[in-house]
Amino acid sequence: MCKDAIVFHNKPKGVTLEAGVTYMICACGRSKEGIFCDGSHEVTECLPKEVTVEKTKQYHICMCKTSNNFPFCDGTHSIYNDDEVGKAVKI
Repeated sequence: MCKDAIVFHNKPKGVTLEAGVTYMICACGRSKEGIFCDGSHEVTECLPKEVTVEKTKQYHICMCKTSNNFPFCDGTHSIYNDDEVGKAVKI
């Protein structure tokens, strides 16, 4: 987890990832869509998470940016309420 990250959303987002394709997942919480890196991390010390999956299917992507299994959701988002979206992550 990056200390400069912000909570993009307090619920995960389902997205289909294709097997063998390398994705850059937003770890800073500042990208426009919150899932894929768009370079918005450049004002932070955060770096996107590179991920390649072995099976094409829908994955639940962590949108709070604090999952212990990042970029995949592990339920950590439950520590954030709606008022904390857009604010600094809890480290």
